[in-house]
Amino acid sequence: MGADGMSKTVIFEEKYNVHIEDFSTTEDIEKFIENKLDRKLQVIKLEDHGIASSRGSVFKIRKYDICRMFDKTIKP
Repeated sequence: MGADGMSKTVIFEEKYNVHIEDFSTTEDIEKFIENKLDRKLQVIKLEDHGIASSRGSVFKIRKYDICRMFDKTIKP
């Protein structure tokens, strides 16, 4: 598990005073959290939240014709 995933696991364990090894599946974790919240978890879809596009890129993607650029660079 990467460092980021590990820190999230530690936060979860500290917040709920549990050990992640006590859960076998994601569903087990969801049920545990639902019991703590006393409600069902809601799946939401973030639309345009103003930070990044739906593809996760803040910057516009540019396409390059590498062959044309190379030819242009090597021509005298």
